Amino acid sequence: MRIGVLGINHKSSELVVRERLAKACGKKISSENEIAARLSCVVLSTCNRTEIYFSAEDLAAAHSELLNLFRAEIKEPFEHMLYTYFGLDCFTHLALVTSGLDSVILAESEIQRQVKLAYQQTVADYRLPGCLHFLFQKCLKIGKQIRSSMTIPQGQTSLPSMVLQIGQWVFKELSQKKVLFVGNSEINRKIFSYLFAKGVRDLTLCTRSLSSAQEQKQAYGMKVIHFSQMLTWTSYDYIICGTNFSEYLILNEHLSTQEIVETKLILDLSVPRNVDPSISLHPRITLMNMEEVGHLIERKQLKDNVQIRVAENWVWRQVEKQVELFHRKTEPRVFLSCD
Repeated sequence: MRIGVLGINHKSSELVVRERLAKACGKKISSENEIAARLSCVVLSTCNRTEIYFSAEDLAAAHSELLNLFRAEIKEPFEHMLYTYFGLDCFTHLALVTSGLDSVILAESEIQRQVKLAYQQTVADYRLPGCLHFLFQKCLKIGKQIRSSMTIPQGQTSLPSMVLQIGQWVFKELSQKKVLFVGNSEINRKIFSYLFAKGVRDLTLCTRSLSSAQEQKQAYGMKVIHFSQMLTWTSYDYIICGTNFSEYLILNEHLSTQEIVETKLILDLSVPRNVDPSISLHPRITLMNMEEVGHLIERKQLKDNVQIRVAENWVWRQVEKQVELFHRKTEPRVFLSCD
């Protein structure tokens, strides 16, 4: 199979490098870029990974073209933090990713949606070769099958529950605090739904599109404000950022214009980050990024290594079957003469 992946994730690099690659990918890998379109690039970009899946006759040459795109944007050394897989290894990698076996939160279901969305968005932009269609469709099927047919230990830790626990560590009684969500993203919607169910009621959503937040406003009784009111962030106790915005939205310079700063805790779950890291120098504000939250989740998560290995072996067997099926479908047919 002429497929490949070039990527970076939470296991291969630190947040700052992932952030640079995510920004470079946003600039260079799009339907307007001739190289990206020619290589049929599918970009999977989440808070913990940026991966570019591609197809070409010469996979090594295609890999070099993609690296050169990033070298034009990133001046610091980064190549040693990337990983690359071709053919069967690429298929196996995406199957493990889609199954949630390569995630910070073991067997999380959100990654299934993110893979599907990345695939669908690319199909809307340009035509993909059959091998990439096959890759994504079968990996999505494998991800769905493993969640329905196997018991994978997840413990009691999820990102929303960790957000609640961190808030309780800092505030003790979180239900009495003012919570601001920056961005009406899927990750934020899951978190404020979880917090609401746990009794947190003073919720405000800051978003670029007020009309898109009406459902949340009605469901949770939350206040909705526009990005233009971002300067009011210092009046909230707890702030959770989760957007696809590529620049800082919460800046250190905002603090110098405020006489009173109520904020004590900020979680920046975005990659690229939404919060100026220098805010962590403020004596009253605790700032945590996605990498730091991920480390807490990993330490709390109960992992049964035997069950994980069983699940990984099952995925490997499914990939082998699908690759064999693909080759049977695409190999040239030979017709023998009866003479």
